Amino acid sequence: MEKELSDYLKNEFPDIAKHWAELNPLFIPEKFQKGSILLDEGNVSTEVYIVLKGALRLWHNDNGRDITLQFFFENQIVSSFESFYLGKPSGFSIEAIEDTQVLRLSKRHFDEIRQNYPSIEASITSFICERFIEYRNIFFSQIQHSPEQRYQELVDNDPEVIERVPLHFVASFLGMTPVSLSRIRKRTF
Repeated sequence: MEKELSDYLKNEFPDIAKHWAELNPLFIPEKFQKGSILLDEGNVSTEVYIVLKGALRLWHNDNGRDITLQFFFENQIVSSFESFYLGKPSGFSIEAIEDTQVLRLSKRHFDEIRQNYPSIEASITSFICERFIEYRNIFFSQIQHSPEQRYQELVDNDPEVIERVPLHFVASFLGMTPVSLSRIRKRTF
């Protein structure tokens, strides 16, 4: 498996790109089949994944009710960041929803990078802040918009989710049942 950083990641993390020759061995290529669990809710997150090909979802089990928080596709980075940073049990699971190839970076190697390359810390912090802002925006959309508005927002702003993700996960992400999503889709097409 190729261990090159994409142009997107080179632009997002230029200091990692600048030191890629030294950092490359720390990123381990790994493949997951559709349905594989990369992190179980309740376990401590000890890995960060960069999606090279495929799709992952971050989700929570709320007393048997599946709540999807985010989807990740090529060039995106995923972990249960709060668990990863604080060493506490994760409130989320990470699952492959397509056959997926990633670069895996362990917490130990992540900490080595932060210690040995302090200039990288700023881009990592910026990335995590942007991620939490995105979660806040999703939360506000959930409480401010009708189900139809949330669906249309997703179609307009993130059509890749509609094209690639099974509809029951899309419904979970939008905070509705698959039946409600089906009705909304019929009305909007």
